[in-house]
Amino acid sequence: MFPRMPTASFAHVLAALALLSGCRAPASTPQPLSVPTGTVVVSNMNDNTATIIDAATGHVRATLPTGPTPHEVTISRDGRTAVVSNYGVRGRPGNSLTVIDVESAVVLRTLTLTAFQRPHGMAFLPGDTLLAVTSEPAQAVLLVDVRDGRVITTLPTNGRTSHMLGLAANGDRLVTGNMSDNTISVIDVARRDSTALIAVARQPEGIALSPDGRWVWAGSNLDSLVVVIDLRRGAAVDTVRGFGMPYRIAVTPDGATVVVSDPLRGEVRVIGAADHRNRFRIAVPHDGIVATAEFPRSPSPEGVAVSRDSRWAFVTLQGRNQMATIDLARGVIVAYAPTGVWSDGIGYSPVSGIPQ
Repeated sequence: MFPRMPTASFAHVLAALALLSGCRAPASTPQPLSVPTGTVVVSNMNDNTATIIDAATGHVRATLPTGPTPHEVTISRDGRTAVVSNYGVRGRPGNSLTVIDVESAVVLRTLTLTAFQRPHGMAFLPGDTLLAVTSEPAQAVLLVDVRDGRVITTLPTNGRTSHMLGLAANGDRLVTGNMSDNTISVIDVARRDSTALIAVARQPEGIALSPDGRWVWAGSNLDSLVVVIDLRRGAAVDTVRGFGMPYRIAVTPDGATVVVSDPLRGEVRVIGAADHRNRFRIAVPHDGIVATAEFPRSPSPEGVAVSRDSRWAFVTLQGRNQMATIDLARGVIVAYAPTGVWSDGIGYSPVSGIPQ
């Protein structure tokens, strides 16, 4: 377990870790300390805000207003734009997206989706003009022009409660988890074909698609497992067990590593994408847990984002109102940063902020 370090620099943290482990580089060949660069954007559900964090230092660059009850965050492929989905609350569904300029840390505009409510999981298509976003009541994925909020088309999921989505790197294929039907939808974006459904375990919420568009990782909240699906076969080929609740899943850009948050167990699992075996089980310390923790007495790791170099994972700790930075090569938490109340969705951008 590592001490709580909300304000320590990465250089000091990593140096301390090296001393604790007894590993010292030879005096003649000093090794540079590696730290992440760029910016992390976190949504805060209770505050109706987004926290903009410098990835290298953990410094909060800005706290920006969003729409009601923001849930998920996605980042454009060029890293310049973040979008937050404003999901709303029971009885008052949201229907808007907050668009943020990452470098300057300002809200650019709010996009109202009019008749389409409860926007949630999102991903940018190549070109950074169109955004794919789920709309639960519509049972569809919307393709939205982020410049003006126009819904260009809707792609039916043919499933109820389509919550999260995953998108292939080339933008041709996406998948959604349909929580009420225990299925995933496989959508051909180019052909606008969304007829394929694959049965999985109960209440599939967390979902990710490998960059090459072949492998789906779908978490089951109720069966406490992750199903691995080969889309060439159109069927599950393996099951990874031992979770409490595999809430969010991310695959690194190099396709080699899968990161799963488990708020029920208070841990983050790092899995090899090729062999489906555990590399690390990272227990998040239980100190500093707040009264608003979704899972009592748990730090509640929830949202997951990974860096473009596949080295770092950034995980929201809803039960601590923090973000944790994880070194995926070593399977350790190296630092924390403060967020707002009930930090949930998270996105990573390689773009650094304008110096203040």
